[in-house]
Amino acid sequence: MSLLTRSLFLARSGTLVLQRGLKRNSKIPVTLLEAVPKVGPAGAVVQVNKAFMRHELYPKRLADYVPKYTGPLDRSRLTEQEQESAAETAKGQIDLQHRVHSLALRNQEIIAKLVDIDTLVFERNVMASDADAKDATQTLYGSLTKADVAKALAELHGIVVDRDALNMEDKIKSTGYHTCSVKLIYA
Repeated sequence: MSLLTRSLFLARSGTLVLQRGLKRNSKIPVTLLEAVPKVGPAGAVVQVNKAFMRHELYPKRLADYVPKYTGPLDRSRLTEQEQESAAETAKGQIDLQHRVHSLALRNQEIIAKLVDIDTLVFERNVMASDADAKDATQTLYGSLTKADVAKALAELHGIVVDRDALNMEDKIKSTGYHTCSVKLIYA
């Protein structure tokens, strides 16, 4: 059997003819650079035969190949992703609004409690000094810190404030009256 007869014999078998009729990926997506009659307008992504693209559209610069995994089907996925991201953004904005509202309510409660406080009194040991004058301020043994003030506010008045929200000297090392302000976050 010669080579020619063998190829004809195989071509006439039912399975090869059936396989030849079911060509995979016979059409490919392309982007039209110019309007092509009976195909589509410029800028459209259309499915065309591979041979038509290879022999007619591409050599005449009427169309360009679409990169793999992009095309009409992937655009629907992009719109779904955009919708999901928009929904997440809206949900995030609602959560932010709830957080801001709860923070504002909490700040109002803290302000109401802080207005009622006149002074906080702390007891500390005093270092011995040479001149014990009644007017002179004395040096504390140790110091009074922001953490001590925050702890006193929490224990005595039920006001929970972060020590970073307190605006005072880093450490108070002398007796007397010292001021401390509370910075609240307003949104």
